[in-house]
Amino acid sequence: MGKNQESRNAQDLARSTRYRRLSAGALQRVMPGVLIDSQEMVTEESLMSLLSARQPAAVMNLVSALHKHGLTTQIPDALSVALPRGVRMPRVYGYPVQVWYTTPVLLADCTREEEGPHGKYRVTTPERTVVDCFKYRNKIGLSIFLEALAMSHGSLAPEAMYTEARRLRVLTAILPYLKSYYS
Repeated sequence: MGKNQESRNAQDLARSTRYRRLSAGALQRVMPGVLIDSQEMVTEESLMSLLSARQPAAVMNLVSALHKHGLTTQIPDALSVALPRGVRMPRVYGYPVQVWYTTPVLLADCTREEEGPHGKYRVTTPERTVVDCFKYRNKIGLSIFLEALAMSHGSLAPEAMYTEARRLRVLTAILPYLKSYYS
């Protein structure tokens, strides 16, 4: 038996062991080809880091990002993920994920990398997250935006808020809220 045959048998043994543990309930399937320990608690950060391994263009946004930044008291009912238009979202089993498609240019300069339990993932900046919540206020509610402004306690940079609002084309609509927030 050659060296390649030995390594191929080791891979098959690892695969069979993996699927045996899956059928016994020791592992759970999160995405196609992604198995984790069934005792592991799946959080937004762990799910996002697993998702980013499969889809590097994915960015945590909206209510999930507000929760990550500590700018809301609401518990997100689904992981909010922004993807560039035309990029396919991997299938996620058992966990609700809400996808928001946008142009790649709008995701370019408004993210930062975070370290999760399964690797790195990207999340929108606090300023971009708040402006995004205003932009999608008809879908997620204006109260989330107002709560985020109140909970930020002046920590949001006015220049960044202005820039993001202009980029997202909501500057004239958000300006009265920003004027009352910064005055």
